[in-house]
Amino acid sequence: MFRKLSVILVIGLLAFTAACSSKSSSSTNAVSAAGVAASAAATSTPAACPTKNTESFAKTKFVADVAIAGGAFKRYIYTPAKDGKFKKGANGRVLAFVKAAAAGALTVNRLEAAKTAAQANPTLCKLLAEPIAKFSAAVSGLISKAKGGSIDPSDVENAGGYLSDLHGAASQGGAAFTDNTSTTA
Repeated sequence: MFRKLSVILVIGLLAFTAACSSKSSSSTNAVSAAGVAASAAATSTPAACPTKNTESFAKTKFVADVAIAGGAFKRYIYTPAKDGKFKKGANGRVLAFVKAAAAGALTVNRLEAAKTAAQANPTLCKLLAEPIAKFSAAVSGLISKAKGGSIDPSDVENAGGYLSDLHGAASQGGAAFTDNTSTTA
């Protein structure tokens, strides 16, 4: 019992920290997935992309941030959905929703940082604005559903498809990454 409470407390603190360190306002979460994707794509148009690197190690920062985001999504949202942890009557369902909401907040936070890093590199800026926006919007929608206690596996599958699209675009831009699902440093 004490272990469960401590895990829930740590996850709650993680979600609070990720939400507080995010540059976006809380009203962003209320925007529909299509609206988030459209607004993010509009702010990262190829015309707004730099002609040379504007930040040191932009690709490295992008890869680190997006790998953490992908790993959190896969470990705490995608895999539990595949295993049926979000179905009514499933053992550990409430804890799975809490973990999914916290992981979703972390994922969106790291995607914001990855977007910032990608905008500092001309190649990544042109290729990754749309895939990052789509994946971020899908995860934001899943966070809302996790808070409501009903995640549809098809929504998780769609978000997984957006993650695959992000993998492909990053590989095309020379910034291939592997989702970091490791729990050790």
